[in-house]
Amino acid sequence: MSFSFLDTKLILFAAISIFLLTLLRGRQRQAIFLALNVSFIWFFVLGSVGTLSTIIFCLAGYVLVRMHQELHWLRISHTLPLLVGIFLYMRNYEILHWMLPSSVLTSMLSTVGLSFLFFRIIHVMVDAKGRMLGKLDFLTYVNYCLNFTTFVMGPIMRYQDYYDQWNGSKKAIELSFEAHLDAVIRILFGLVKAYLLAQLFYTYALKPDTYVTDLHPVMLMLQMYCFFFYLYLNFSGYCDVVIGIGSLLGVRPPENFNMPFIAQNISDFWLRQHRSLTLWLTDYVFSPAYKWGLGNTVLSAHPLAAGNMAILLTMLVSGIWHGTTVGFLFFGLVHGIFLAIYHTWDHFLTGHLGKKRAIQLRRNWLARAVGIILTFNAASFAFIFFQLDTQHLLGSLNRLVG
Repeated sequence: MSFSFLDTKLILFAAISIFLLTLLRGRQRQAIFLALNVSFIWFFVLGSVGTLSTIIFCLAGYVLVRMHQELHWLRISHTLPLLVGIFLYMRNYEILHWMLPSSVLTSMLSTVGLSFLFFRIIHVMVDAKGRMLGKLDFLTYVNYCLNFTTFVMGPIMRYQDYYDQWNGSKKAIELSFEAHLDAVIRILFGLVKAYLLAQLFYTYALKPDTYVTDLHPVMLMLQMYCFFFYLYLNFSGYCDVVIGIGSLLGVRPPENFNMPFIAQNISDFWLRQHRSLTLWLTDYVFSPAYKWGLGNTVLSAHPLAAGNMAILLTMLVSGIWHGTTVGFLFFGLVHGIFLAIYHTWDHFLTGHLGKKRAIQLRRNWLARAVGIILTFNAASFAFIFFQLDTQHLLGSLNRLVG
Protein backbone atom coordinates (compact mmCIF):
# COMPACT_ATOMS: atom_id res chain seq x y z
CA MET A 1 0.00 0.00 0.00
CA SER A 2 1.44 3.38 -0.98
CA PHE A 3 0.28 6.98 -0.95
CA SER A 4 1.22 9.64 -3.46
CA PHE A 5 2.61 13.02 -2.47
CA LEU A 6 -0.81 14.54 -3.18
CA ASP A 7 -2.52 12.10 -0.79
CA THR A 8 -0.02 13.01 1.94
CA LYS A 9 -0.74 16.71 1.40
CA LEU A 10 -4.48 16.10 1.64
CA ILE A 11 -4.10 14.28 4.94
CA LEU A 12 -1.93 17.11 6.23
CA PHE A 13 -4.51 19.64 5.00
CA ALA A 14 -7.27 17.81 6.89
CA ALA A 15 -5.16 17.70 10.06
CA ILE A 16 -4.48 21.45 9.89
CA SER A 17 -8.17 22.14 9.28
CA ILE A 18 -9.20 20.07 12.29
CA PHE A 19 -6.64 21.88 14.48
CA LEU A 20 -7.75 25.36 13.37
CA LEU A 21 -11.49 24.76 13.61
CA THR A 22 -11.10 23.23 17.06
CA LEU A 23 -9.43 26.40 18.33
CA LEU A 24 -11.69 29.01 16.69
CA ARG A 25 -15.23 30.13 17.43
CA GLY A 26 -17.97 32.31 15.92
CA ARG A 27 -17.59 34.26 12.68
CA GLN A 28 -13.83 33.81 12.73
CA ARG A 29 -14.33 30.05 12.57
CA GLN A 30 -16.76 30.49 9.66
CA ALA A 31 -14.33 32.70 7.75
CA ILE A 32 -11.39 30.33 8.24
CA PHE A 33 -13.50 27.35 7.17
CA LEU A 34 -14.51 29.23 4.02
CA ALA A 35 -10.85 29.95 3.27
CA LEU A 36 -10.01 26.28 3.82
CA ASN A 37 -12.85 25.11 1.57
CA VAL A 38 -11.90 27.45 -1.27
CA SER A 39 -8.22 26.56 -0.90
CA PHE A 40 -9.01 22.85 -1.07
CA ILE A 41 -11.15 23.24 -4.19
CA TRP A 42 -8.64 25.54 -5.87
CA PHE A 43 -5.35 23.75 -5.13
CA PHE A 44 -6.41 20.10 -4.90
CA VAL A 45 -9.41 19.70 -7.18
CA LEU A 46 -10.38 22.31 -9.79
CA GLY A 47 -7.80 25.02 -10.29
CA SER A 48 -8.66 28.69 -10.77
CA VAL A 49 -11.22 28.50 -13.60
CA GLY A 50 -13.12 25.58 -12.13
CA THR A 51 -13.15 27.13 -8.66
CA LEU A 52 -14.44 30.44 -10.01
CA SER A 53 -17.26 28.82 -12.02
CA THR A 54 -18.22 26.63 -9.06
CA ILE A 55 -18.38 29.60 -6.69
CA ILE A 56 -20.50 31.53 -9.21
CA PHE A 57 -22.89 28.58 -9.48
CA CYS A 58 -23.03 28.39 -5.67
CA LEU A 59 -23.78 32.12 -5.39
CA ALA A 60 -26.44 31.91 -8.11
CA GLY A 61 -28.07 29.22 -6.00
CA TYR A 62 -28.00 31.52 -2.98
CA VAL A 63 -29.73 34.26 -4.97
CA LEU A 64 -32.47 31.82 -6.00
CA VAL A 65 -32.88 30.61 -2.42
CA ARG A 66 -33.23 34.18 -1.13
CA MET A 67 -35.72 34.97 -3.88
CA HIS A 68 -37.87 32.02 -2.78
CA GLN A 69 -37.71 33.22 0.81
CA GLU A 70 -38.66 36.79 -0.03
CA LEU A 71 -41.05 36.44 -2.99
CA HIS A 72 -44.07 34.44 -1.88
CA TRP A 73 -45.52 34.28 -5.40
CA LEU A 74 -42.38 32.65 -6.82
CA ARG A 75 -42.68 28.88 -7.32
CA ILE A 76 -39.98 26.23 -7.50
CA SER A 77 -41.28 25.36 -10.96
CA HIS A 78 -40.35 28.90 -12.08
CA THR A 79 -36.66 28.66 -11.17
CA LEU A 80 -35.83 24.95 -11.22
CA PRO A 81 -35.74 24.67 -15.06
CA LEU A 82 -33.23 27.53 -15.15
CA LEU A 83 -30.99 25.90 -12.56
CA VAL A 84 -31.25 22.52 -14.31
CA GLY A 85 -30.41 24.09 -17.68
CA ILE A 86 -27.31 25.81 -16.29
CA PHE A 87 -26.24 22.58 -14.61
CA LEU A 88 -26.65 20.50 -17.79
CA TYR A 89 -24.69 23.05 -19.81
CA MET A 90 -21.89 23.28 -17.26
CA ARG A 91 -21.63 19.49 -17.04
CA ASN A 92 -21.41 19.32 -20.85
CA TYR A 93 -23.74 16.33 -21.18
CA GLU A 94 -23.14 14.08 -24.15
CA ILE A 95 -26.72 14.45 -25.33
CA LEU A 96 -26.18 18.21 -25.78
CA HIS A 97 -23.68 17.43 -28.54
CA TRP A 98 -26.52 15.83 -30.49
CA MET A 99 -28.75 18.90 -30.07
CA LEU A 100 -26.45 21.94 -30.16
CA PRO A 101 -23.53 23.05 -32.36
CA SER A 102 -20.12 22.36 -30.83
CA SER A 103 -19.26 26.07 -31.08
CA VAL A 104 -21.63 26.92 -28.19
CA LEU A 105 -20.53 24.05 -25.93
CA THR A 106 -17.59 23.95 -23.55
CA SER A 107 -16.02 21.40 -21.24
CA MET A 108 -14.20 24.03 -19.16
CA LEU A 109 -17.12 24.31 -16.71
CA SER A 110 -17.62 20.56 -16.24
CA THR A 111 -16.08 20.40 -12.77
CA VAL A 112 -15.75 17.66 -10.18
CA GLY A 113 -18.28 18.02 -7.38
CA LEU A 114 -20.81 20.00 -9.42
CA SER A 115 -23.45 17.25 -9.21
CA PHE A 116 -23.32 17.19 -5.40
CA LEU A 117 -23.38 20.99 -5.28
CA PHE A 118 -26.41 21.00 -7.59
CA PHE A 119 -28.39 18.68 -5.31
CA ARG A 120 -27.41 20.69 -2.22
CA ILE A 121 -28.69 23.89 -3.81
CA ILE A 122 -32.00 22.27 -4.83
CA HIS A 123 -32.43 20.87 -1.32
CA VAL A 124 -31.85 24.28 0.29
CA MET A 125 -34.06 26.03 -2.26
CA VAL A 126 -37.00 23.65 -1.78
CA ASP A 127 -36.74 23.61 2.01
CA ALA A 128 -36.34 27.39 2.15
CA LYS A 129 -39.50 27.77 0.06
CA GLY A 130 -41.26 25.46 2.50
CA ARG A 131 -40.13 27.65 5.41
CA MET A 132 -38.16 24.77 6.91
CA LEU A 133 -34.79 26.50 7.31
CA GLY A 134 -35.47 29.74 9.14
CA LYS A 135 -33.07 32.61 8.52
CA LEU A 136 -30.38 31.58 6.04
CA ASP A 137 -26.92 32.79 7.03
CA PHE A 138 -24.75 33.51 3.97
CA LEU A 139 -21.46 32.09 5.29
CA THR A 140 -23.19 29.00 6.66
CA TYR A 141 -24.83 28.40 3.27
CA VAL A 142 -21.57 28.80 1.33
CA ASN A 143 -19.59 26.59 3.70
CA TYR A 144 -22.35 23.98 3.59
CA CYS A 145 -22.19 23.94 -0.22
CA LEU A 146 -18.39 23.99 -0.48
CA ASN A 147 -17.57 21.84 2.58
CA PHE A 148 -14.35 20.14 1.45
CA THR A 149 -15.11 16.85 3.21
CA THR A 150 -18.15 16.17 1.03
CA PHE A 151 -17.45 18.35 -2.00
CA VAL A 152 -15.99 15.76 -4.38
CA MET A 153 -18.06 12.61 -3.78
CA GLY A 154 -20.53 13.24 -0.99
CA PRO A 155 -22.23 11.91 1.09
CA ILE A 156 -25.12 14.32 0.62
CA MET A 157 -25.49 16.07 3.96
CA ARG A 158 -28.70 18.00 4.67
CA TYR A 159 -28.41 21.69 5.52
CA GLN A 160 -30.33 21.27 8.77
CA ASP A 161 -27.88 18.61 10.02
CA TYR A 162 -24.89 20.71 8.99
CA TYR A 163 -26.33 23.82 10.70
CA ASP A 164 -27.14 22.02 13.94
CA GLN A 165 -23.71 20.41 14.17
CA TRP A 166 -21.84 23.57 13.22
CA ASN A 167 -23.67 25.57 15.88
CA GLY A 168 -23.32 22.91 18.56
CA SER A 169 -26.98 22.04 19.05
CA LYS A 170 -26.24 18.53 17.74
CA LYS A 171 -23.06 16.58 18.53
CA ALA A 172 -20.93 15.45 15.61
CA ILE A 173 -18.85 13.30 17.96
CA GLU A 174 -18.83 12.48 21.64
CA LEU A 175 -16.32 14.44 23.72
CA SER A 176 -14.27 11.41 24.69
CA PHE A 177 -10.89 9.96 23.79
CA GLU A 178 -12.51 6.72 22.60
CA ALA A 179 -14.82 8.52 20.15
CA HIS A 180 -11.94 10.53 18.66
CA LEU A 181 -9.79 7.41 18.42
CA ASP A 182 -12.64 5.62 16.61
CA ALA A 183 -12.78 8.52 14.11
CA VAL A 184 -9.03 8.25 13.43
CA ILE A 185 -9.27 4.46 13.05
CA ARG A 186 -12.15 4.92 10.62
CA ILE A 187 -10.02 7.26 8.51
CA LEU A 188 -7.20 4.71 8.40
CA PHE A 189 -9.60 1.85 7.63
CA GLY A 190 -11.13 3.91 4.81
CA LEU A 191 -7.69 4.49 3.31
CA VAL A 192 -6.99 0.75 3.39
CA LYS A 193 -10.31 0.03 1.66
CA ALA A 194 -9.85 2.69 -1.03
CA TYR A 195 -6.13 2.33 -1.72
CA LEU A 196 -5.44 -1.34 -1.11
CA LEU A 197 -8.53 -3.55 -1.22
CA ALA A 198 -10.33 -1.63 -3.99
CA GLN A 199 -7.27 -1.68 -6.21
CA LEU A 200 -6.95 -5.45 -5.84
CA PHE A 201 -10.45 -5.88 -7.25
CA TYR A 202 -9.92 -3.24 -9.96
CA THR A 203 -7.14 -5.39 -11.45
CA TYR A 204 -9.78 -7.93 -12.46
CA ALA A 205 -12.76 -5.60 -12.86
CA LEU A 206 -14.60 -4.70 -16.07
CA LYS A 207 -12.79 -1.88 -17.87
CA PRO A 208 -14.44 1.02 -19.78
CA ASP A 209 -12.93 0.00 -23.14
CA THR A 210 -14.38 -3.52 -23.18
CA TYR A 211 -16.72 -5.06 -25.72
CA VAL A 212 -18.68 -7.35 -23.42
CA THR A 213 -19.73 -9.48 -26.40
CA ASP A 214 -16.07 -10.56 -26.73
CA LEU A 215 -16.04 -12.00 -23.21
CA HIS A 216 -17.00 -15.51 -22.19
CA PRO A 217 -20.15 -15.34 -19.97
CA VAL A 218 -18.24 -16.64 -16.95
CA MET A 219 -15.47 -14.07 -17.45
CA LEU A 220 -18.07 -11.31 -17.88
CA MET A 221 -19.73 -12.28 -14.60
CA LEU A 222 -16.41 -12.30 -12.74
CA GLN A 223 -15.48 -8.87 -14.12
CA MET A 224 -18.95 -7.55 -13.20
CA TYR A 225 -18.60 -8.83 -9.65
CA CYS A 226 -15.10 -7.41 -9.28
CA PHE A 227 -16.25 -4.01 -10.49
CA PHE A 228 -19.14 -4.07 -7.98
CA PHE A 229 -16.73 -4.77 -5.11
CA TYR A 230 -14.19 -2.26 -6.43
CA LEU A 231 -16.81 0.47 -6.59
CA TYR A 232 -18.10 -0.36 -3.12
CA LEU A 233 -14.65 -0.47 -1.51
CA ASN A 234 -13.45 2.67 -3.30
CA PHE A 235 -16.50 4.82 -2.59
CA SER A 236 -17.29 3.47 0.89
CA GLY A 237 -13.60 3.80 1.78
CA TYR A 238 -13.69 7.44 0.71
CA CYS A 239 -16.87 7.92 2.78
CA ASP A 240 -15.17 6.37 5.82
CA VAL A 241 -12.33 8.89 5.44
CA VAL A 242 -14.58 11.95 5.13
CA ILE A 243 -16.95 10.80 7.89
CA GLY A 244 -13.96 10.41 10.18
CA ILE A 245 -12.54 13.81 9.19
CA GLY A 246 -15.95 15.46 9.39
CA SER A 247 -16.52 14.06 12.87
CA LEU A 248 -13.24 15.60 14.06
CA LEU A 249 -14.09 18.89 12.30
CA GLY A 250 -17.50 19.04 14.00
CA VAL A 251 -19.70 18.43 10.94
CA ARG A 252 -20.12 14.68 10.54
CA PRO A 253 -21.55 13.57 7.15
CA PRO A 254 -24.28 10.90 7.16
CA GLU A 255 -23.62 7.20 6.72
CA ASN A 256 -23.69 6.22 3.07
CA PHE A 257 -23.17 2.43 2.86
CA ASN A 258 -24.37 -0.65 4.68
CA MET A 259 -23.07 -3.75 2.85
CA PRO A 260 -25.15 -3.42 -0.34
CA PHE A 261 -23.99 -6.83 -1.58
CA ILE A 262 -26.24 -8.55 1.00
CA ALA A 263 -29.38 -6.61 -0.01
CA GLN A 264 -32.41 -8.91 -0.26
CA ASN A 265 -34.14 -6.92 -3.00
CA ILE A 266 -33.37 -3.99 -5.27
CA SER A 267 -35.20 -1.54 -3.01
CA ASP A 268 -33.10 -2.73 -0.07
CA PHE A 269 -30.01 -2.32 -2.27
CA TRP A 270 -30.65 1.40 -2.73
CA LEU A 271 -31.12 1.85 1.02
CA ARG A 272 -27.66 0.32 1.50
CA GLN A 273 -25.82 1.75 -1.55
CA HIS A 274 -25.25 5.52 -1.58
CA ARG A 275 -27.99 5.88 1.04
CA SER A 276 -27.77 9.67 1.26
CA LEU A 277 -28.50 9.93 -2.47
CA THR A 278 -31.43 7.50 -2.20
CA LEU A 279 -33.03 9.51 0.61
CA TRP A 280 -32.49 12.76 -1.32
CA LEU A 281 -34.09 11.32 -4.47
CA THR A 282 -37.00 9.97 -2.42
CA ASP A 283 -37.72 13.37 -0.87
CA TYR A 284 -37.17 15.62 -3.87
CA VAL A 285 -38.01 13.48 -6.91
CA PHE A 286 -40.01 10.34 -6.05
CA SER A 287 -42.41 11.82 -3.48
CA PRO A 288 -43.39 14.89 -5.59
CA ALA A 289 -43.72 12.72 -8.72
CA TYR A 290 -45.83 10.12 -6.90
CA LYS A 291 -48.01 12.84 -5.39
CA TRP A 292 -48.50 14.34 -8.85
CA GLY A 293 -49.35 10.91 -10.25
CA LEU A 294 -52.00 10.29 -7.59
CA GLY A 295 -53.55 13.66 -8.42
CA ASN A 296 -53.44 13.06 -12.16
CA THR A 297 -56.77 12.32 -13.87
CA VAL A 298 -55.46 9.18 -15.60
CA LEU A 299 -53.12 7.77 -12.93
CA SER A 300 -55.21 8.55 -9.83
CA ALA A 301 -57.25 5.36 -10.33
CA HIS A 302 -54.06 3.29 -10.71
CA PRO A 303 -51.75 3.95 -7.72
CA LEU A 304 -49.47 1.07 -8.73
CA ALA A 305 -48.87 2.67 -12.14
CA ALA A 306 -48.37 6.06 -10.48
CA GLY A 307 -45.74 4.56 -8.18
CA ASN A 308 -43.93 2.83 -11.03
CA MET A 309 -43.97 6.04 -13.07
CA ALA A 310 -42.41 7.91 -10.14
CA ILE A 311 -39.82 5.14 -9.69
CA LEU A 312 -38.76 5.23 -13.34
CA LEU A 313 -38.48 9.02 -13.31
CA THR A 314 -36.48 8.96 -10.08
CA MET A 315 -33.97 6.44 -11.36
CA LEU A 316 -33.60 8.24 -14.69
CA VAL A 317 -32.70 11.37 -12.71
CA SER A 318 -30.27 9.25 -10.67
CA GLY A 319 -28.63 7.90 -13.82
CA ILE A 320 -28.29 11.31 -15.47
CA TRP A 321 -26.96 12.80 -12.23
CA HIS A 322 -24.27 10.12 -11.90
CA GLY A 323 -22.61 10.90 -15.22
CA THR A 324 -22.84 12.69 -18.54
CA THR A 325 -22.72 9.80 -21.03
CA VAL A 326 -25.47 7.64 -22.53
CA GLY A 327 -24.36 4.72 -20.35
CA PHE A 328 -25.50 6.48 -17.19
CA LEU A 329 -28.93 7.06 -18.73
CA PHE A 330 -29.13 3.31 -19.35
CA PHE A 331 -27.87 2.67 -15.82
CA GLY A 332 -30.75 4.68 -14.36
CA LEU A 333 -33.30 3.15 -16.73
CA VAL A 334 -32.23 -0.42 -15.91
CA HIS A 335 -32.46 0.22 -12.18
CA GLY A 336 -35.82 1.91 -12.70
CA ILE A 337 -37.11 -1.20 -14.49
CA PHE A 338 -35.74 -3.46 -11.76
CA LEU A 339 -37.40 -1.37 -9.05
CA ALA A 340 -40.71 -1.20 -10.93
CA ILE A 341 -40.70 -4.99 -11.33
CA TYR A 342 -39.98 -5.47 -7.62
CA HIS A 343 -42.61 -2.89 -6.64
CA THR A 344 -45.21 -4.67 -8.79
CA TRP A 345 -44.24 -8.10 -7.46
CA ASP A 346 -44.38 -6.85 -3.86
CA HIS A 347 -47.79 -5.28 -4.49
CA PHE A 348 -49.33 -8.48 -5.86
CA LEU A 349 -47.59 -10.70 -3.30
CA THR A 350 -48.98 -8.65 -0.42
CA GLY A 351 -52.40 -8.50 -2.05
CA HIS A 352 -52.49 -12.27 -2.56
CA LEU A 353 -50.98 -13.47 0.73
CA GLY A 354 -51.82 -10.58 3.01
CA LYS A 355 -49.28 -8.38 4.75
CA LYS A 356 -48.54 -10.79 7.63
CA ARG A 357 -47.93 -13.88 5.47
CA ALA A 358 -45.88 -11.84 2.96
CA ILE A 359 -43.58 -10.69 5.79
CA GLN A 360 -43.22 -14.28 7.01
CA LEU A 361 -42.30 -15.41 3.50
CA ARG A 362 -39.62 -12.73 3.20
CA ARG A 363 -38.10 -13.85 6.51
CA ASN A 364 -37.76 -17.43 5.30
CA TRP A 365 -34.05 -18.29 4.93
CA LEU A 366 -34.47 -19.69 1.42
CA ALA A 367 -36.43 -16.64 0.21
CA ARG A 368 -33.77 -14.38 1.71
CA ALA A 369 -30.95 -16.33 0.06
CA VAL A 370 -32.68 -16.25 -3.34
CA GLY A 371 -33.34 -12.53 -2.92
CA ILE A 372 -29.69 -11.78 -2.12
CA ILE A 373 -28.44 -13.78 -5.13
CA LEU A 374 -30.90 -12.17 -7.54
CA THR A 375 -30.24 -8.65 -6.24
CA PHE A 376 -26.47 -9.05 -6.30
CA ASN A 377 -26.53 -10.22 -9.91
CA ALA A 378 -29.04 -7.55 -10.98
CA ALA A 379 -26.94 -4.78 -9.43
CA SER A 380 -23.73 -6.19 -10.91
CA PHE A 381 -25.33 -6.34 -14.36
CA ALA A 382 -26.52 -2.72 -14.16
CA PHE A 383 -22.97 -1.58 -13.36
CA ILE A 384 -21.98 -2.62 -16.90
CA PHE A 385 -23.78 0.54 -18.12
CA PHE A 386 -22.12 2.55 -15.34
CA GLN A 387 -18.61 1.47 -16.35
CA LEU A 388 -18.46 1.19 -20.15
CA ASP A 389 -17.70 4.25 -22.27
CA THR A 390 -20.20 5.22 -24.97
CA GLN A 391 -18.29 3.70 -27.89
CA HIS A 392 -17.91 0.27 -26.30
CA LEU A 393 -21.39 0.25 -24.77
CA LEU A 394 -23.18 1.08 -28.05
CA GLY A 395 -20.80 -1.22 -29.94
CA SER A 396 -21.67 -4.11 -27.61
CA LEU A 397 -25.40 -3.42 -27.95
CA ASN A 398 -25.10 -3.31 -31.76
CA ARG A 399 -23.34 -6.66 -31.77
CA LEU A 400 -26.05 -8.17 -29.58
CA VAL A 401 -28.93 -7.09 -31.84
CA GLY A 402 -27.01 -7.28 -35.12
